[in-house]
Amino acid sequence: MKYVFKKLGYKIFMSIFDILGCILFFPIKFFVKQPPLNPKNILVVRLDHIGDFVCTTPLFKNIKDRFPGAKITALVNSVSKDLAYRNPNIDKVITFSPFHLARNGESSSLGGLRRIMKDVKNIGFDLGIDPRGDLLSILIMWLGGVKYRVGYGITGGGFLLNKVCAYDGSKHIIDRNLGLLAALDIQVSDRSLEVYFSEKDTVSIPADNAVVIHPFAGAKAKEWSIGNFQKLINRLKDNGYSILLVGSKDDSGVFENVVDLRGKISLPQLAHLIKAAGSFIGLDSGPANIAAALNVASVIICSGTNMPQLWIPNNSNVRFVYRDTACKPCEKKVCPKEKHECMDQITVEEVLEKFREIT
Repeated sequence: MKYVFKKLGYKIFMSIFDILGCILFFPIKFFVKQPPLNPKNILVVRLDHIGDFVCTTPLFKNIKDRFPGAKITALVNSVSKDLAYRNPNIDKVITFSPFHLARNGESSSLGGLRRIMKDVKNIGFDLGIDPRGDLLSILIMWLGGVKYRVGYGITGGGFLLNKVCAYDGSKHIIDRNLGLLAALDIQVSDRSLEVYFSEKDTVSIPADNAVVIHPFAGAKAKEWSIGNFQKLINRLKDNGYSILLVGSKDDSGVFENVVDLRGKISLPQLAHLIKAAGSFIGLDSGPANIAAALNVASVIICSGTNMPQLWIPNNSNVRFVYRDTACKPCEKKVCPKEKHECMDQITVEEVLEKFREIT
């Protein structure tokens, strides 16, 4: 089994865990070899973050195209629920925020986990898909009685899947998500991302020539300094742009010369705002994925945490700004070095130059 753990101890522990599991649970794969030909209830588990959900939307569409009569349920992190509710390819939404993927200390309780497993069992799913390769997601599907389970098993628990697919971390997250469909004999007809909003989500643009800026990230290692963002804002304002600052109510920092919308709009409203403004600048985070999915002119300021080309939708309207440092990709939440080289070396002028290319 291929694991994504960096630490050798985790790999050894999960190898032993999976070997024992394969011995004990061998009948799971022996008796159920083929996926259902005409599933009535399909579960897709995506418990991580906003950008990950956005990059999973082609999966929902292709499944719906293949099984138009099936009811598709999305089990998602609560941060993504509003986007999931708007998606016409999703019939039902269940939310759960696992502690190991929580940000800002917001996670569901053990009681919430029991409720989720009960909901999954009561619905009675013929087919379950886990694009993340997450042990908790696999356990939820197994304990919830999902009849046929497909996933990667790259963090353990592959023995609880009926079909373990080959994982290729060098592929874009969109292709990794869609790669699971081959195991179900589903042809991929559409790779396009889908972010929906309704008329109720309409947000008026408070000024002309607006740029949406999101200077926040889910990890310290992805942050560019507030000072740099303020310089960028001032330069944009001098060039006649109005700045719409977006983020959650918990995102801190004092900014001048902006219309501050932090904590005041929902995700679907944010999507409408970005689309209506027509341009976006931000860090490697959920709003950046939304902007790229909407094909809005976007400049994404990326750290060395990961490879942005593999995690953010890449189209002709998207520009990445990053440093190809020796330690990249580090996959760290906090930079362990004295100097945060991959972000400190990015200049305001570089970001503006990329912005001029697409506006």
